[in-house]
Amino acid sequence: MGQQASSITLEASLKNLEMISSFLHKWAKKASLSTHSENELLLAVEEVYANIVKYAYPESLGKVTIHCRTDEDSLVLKIKDEGIPFDPLQLTEPHLISCLKERKVGGLGVFLMRRFVDNVKYEKQGKYNVLTLVKSKKKDTEYQESESRENRGS
Repeated sequence: MGQQASSITLEASLKNLEMISSFLHKWAKKASLSTHSENELLLAVEEVYANIVKYAYPESLGKVTIHCRTDEDSLVLKIKDEGIPFDPLQLTEPHLISCLKERKVGGLGVFLMRRFVDNVKYEKQGKYNVLTLVKSKKKDTEYQESESRENRGS
């Protein structure tokens, strides 16, 4: 399959999560991702989007653009906003072993986002925050084969 691409630009509002989900579902199908990988990707994007809505535009409603493209090996998403700069990769990993009372509130969304995709990159491009998420088709195929073997009892 050759490279394909498109994007969606929306007001940064949680009301638009359903449109984002629909957009990503179409791209997951184009990339032939498994349902498992599609769900992981959707959760990762929802976490990013919710953080943009909550923190990037505290005084007004801004815009968010999600650009998707496929290539031979992966589905690549670039999430772009003009809000307050924030590099989620600078956050330290949450300490998951401590009891709930001792844990700091927040940080799990970014942790999960990093776990659900295969590569994450943050860049500040002029006035834009650009977060790139990559979901590998190869890893998805390996996961499907592993699941198949487990279901057969191999």
